[in-house]
Order: sequence, then structure tokens, then C-alpha cells
Amino acid sequence: MITAGKYEGQHPLHPKARQILLDAFDQGWADPAQISAQGRQAQALLANARESIAKSLGLQVSEIEFWGEPELISPIAIWGAPGFGSAPFIYSATERSEIIGMRAKSKQAFEISVDINGAVDLEVLAQTLQPNSIVAIQSANIETGVIQNLKVISKAVVAQNAHLHIDASASGARFIKPAYWSTLHFDARSWNGPSGVGVFALKNGARWSNPLPHTKPTRAPNSFSIPLALAAASALEHWIADESANSARLKSLIERVRNHVKQTISDVDIAGNAESTLPNIISLSFLNVSSEQLVAALEVEGFSVASGSACVASALEPSHVLKAMGLLTHGNMRINLNHDVQDGEITKLLALLPGIISKLREN
Repeated sequence: MITAGKYEGQHPLHPKARQILLDAFDQGWADPAQISAQGRQAQALLANARESIAKSLGLQVSEIEFWGEPELISPIAIWGAPGFGSAPFIYSATERSEIIGMRAKSKQAFEISVDINGAVDLEVLAQTLQPNSIVAIQSANIETGVIQNLKVISKAVVAQNAHLHIDASASGARFIKPAYWSTLHFDARSWNGPSGVGVFALKNGARWSNPLPHTKPTRAPNSFSIPLALAAASALEHWIADESANSARLKSLIERVRNHVKQTISDVDIAGNAESTLPNIISLSFLNVSSEQLVAALEVEGFSVASGSACVASALEPSHVLKAMGLLTHGNMRINLNHDVQDGEITKLLALLPGIISKLREN
């Protein structure tokens, strides 16, 4: 399926997870803090889900917490980092708008530029880093799929005893942890899980304090739904199995789109390169084309694509990510492939796209 959503990586709920969700509404609805039989059952179900998620993501159970509002994980993770507000806060120009907005709360905020392929300028980052800095970086961009060199970035960060927050909400289970990190952000939607549940990870031994008002020590607000957490764990298990069978195929389909567009349509910017982007996402921008008209034309043909910044797609605002990369910010479409996409769907899309672009340019 070719999909689009408010956040890149959002796909329909996995069928197996949907059944788990329905069953969980009958079995896991109780408050796990209660000592009733239903409470104990909910507690056991939640513990199993937490163990499953931790194992699937290569984390320790003690490092993860479920969160009910995934889009708030990264801002709160940064807010709770040691010294935030006075310590140097460093982020890339292609981070989520929520992250960039955190600069207003910092006395020392530094934005690191990216090159035309979306890669963070590692030399500027190294020059900007100071002891005890707070660094926010996406493992892969939620809009373009561009993957950052976390191995090099983490080495530079640890050398300054800095706090490294990694937003893995786009890469999900494709995320490969560097040796050093402090906090992580995952969104269940990236692995066909339900909306409304994410995972916050705090590395064992890392310093962090919950900045939200609370009456007792806690690392996360207990606002998540247990049924959603159970469905997220089930979806992740099945996603990993599906990924092993489909990763190479998705990458091949995206490369097919990349090559066909280059050969058949002029004046187009393609974000990132094939070697350093997620295998299921591609962002295309066409000169002299209206993004809104392009999305609408494709929708008529049965294709759901996204456009504009992923965080403000409803307004189709120009993408700050594409602007930072020096690419066209109008005429943009993002293709995000799910595991169940059929080769024939891509064939149909590629057959229609040159004609649609040509017609829109004539208007």
C-alpha cells in the first residue's frame, strides 16, 4: 500500500495487532496498579508487552516506558535532559518542528546545517559541541527518509560528555543503536502499530529527570492505553517478520521510482540518495507544480501521498526540511511504502505520473 499520514511511517494497523487490540479491551482494561484480579491480569499483560518491545528493539526492559502521546516524547526528553535551558542545545536544521521549537526555551541554541543530501555537517557539529551539551538528532528524517551517521555523531557527543537524544520515530525497528546514546523516541505507527502509543527509552545510567508536574518519582506520564500497548507489541513482532521478507523488495521499488522519475520527468529534485535513505520512503519535488493539485490528482487515481512538512501537512506549508537541503519546496510528494504494497501499484503510478506532471505544468 502507498500511504500518507500526518507523520511519515504511519501505516494501517497490522491485522494481527488489530485482533490483539480488540481482545485486550476485554482483558486488559483494568488499572495495573490495583490489587484486584483484573488489575493483576492487566499488570501481567503489560509486563509481557514491555518485555516484547524491549527485546524487539534491542533494549533492556528497565530502559523503556510506554507513552500515550508519541509526538511529545522528543520535546519532553530534551526538556528533561541535564541542564536544559542553560546548557548548549544543538539540533539539526531538518529536525521536527517540535524540536526546533525547543530553542525558545534555551539560552544557548545552535542549529547545525545539512548538505544537499540531508546529512548533518559533522565538522560544524564537532566545532559546536561543548562539554555537557544537549544534542537532538533524528536517526532518519521523518519526511525524506535520510539516515544520519549516528556512529560518528555519537563518538563526537560522548567525547564532550554530552547528552544525546535520538528520534527514531521514522526508522522504528530499522533503527540501529550507536554505542552511545542517552534517550530514544519511538512511535508504534512506524511498525504498523496503533496511533496513540510510543516508546521512550532512557539508557541505564544516563541522567534525566521528568520535567512534567508529578507527585511521585516517575519517568513517564501513565496516560497510555494498555490495549494500545499490547497491540503495539504484537504489531512490532509481526512487522519484524514481515520486514525480513520485504525490505529488499521495498528498496528495489523505491529505486525503481527514483530511476523512472529521473528518466521521464525534467526539473525534479529527489531528496537524499539511495545509499543513505530508508528503504520505503522517497520525496520528490517538481518545478512549476502545485503540491495541492498534485496530491489531489494522484488521489483521484487512487494513490494517497503526502506533501509539505510532515508535521504541518494539513496546511501544505513549505517544508523546512527541503528548504534546509536547498531543494524545491513546492510540487512535493512523498511516497511511503508499506509491506503489502504490490508491484503493480508502482507500475500504475509510474505510468500515470509523467502525464499528471505535464498536465499540471500546463495550467
